[in-house]
Amino acid sequence: MRKIISICFVTAVVLMGIGTVQAQSDSSDNVKITITEFSDYQCPACGQYHPIVKKIKKEFGDQVELKLKHYPLNMHQFAALAARAVESAGNQGMFYEMHNMLYNNQRYWSNSVNPAPIFEGYAKKIGLDMEKFRNDLNAAETQKAVMQEKEEGKRRGVNSTPTFFIEGEKLDPLPRSYEQFKEVVEKYLAKKTG
Repeated sequence: MRKIISICFVTAVVLMGIGTVQAQSDSSDNVKITITEFSDYQCPACGQYHPIVKKIKKEFGDQVELKLKHYPLNMHQFAALAARAVESAGNQGMFYEMHNMLYNNQRYWSNSVNPAPIFEGYAKKIGLDMEKFRNDLNAAETQKAVMQEKEEGKRRGVNSTPTFFIEGEKLDPLPRSYEQFKEVVEKYLAKKTG
């Protein structure tokens, strides 16, 4: 009886996997543009764009691929630590959860004397393995990953945050509202189908 249950379970898992692959390939038929954002978690302007970017992603779904890149500015003393916290959460599959947590609470932690314990609290709240989180937060590889993205930004002409690229083209000037950002995205999608 156990063998039959095991075989049924394995068959169900395989069939669900096939369905997932098929669903993913169907969605690839959608027109897709790539938006790359270079940002700094302590930057107030980045904090203001965060809900706009979230809403764009939600509205356009699979039509928009969003790539988030770290660009901690030297003028923000906790920006690099915040980026490392997000990378460390990402190592446990929780990049966006920490990303959202930091932007949603930006005023609180960015005005603290030492945000490291606050970041640990966020890590606990989203259910991370705390020992791994602490090790990754202070690991040379994590710092290197953040700095590599910043160097990429410099090569691409980033000198302030947030800086957006759509389909590799720098978005300048920045849209001032969700509606303006949506119009820009729609224009790029129209170019793809045109």
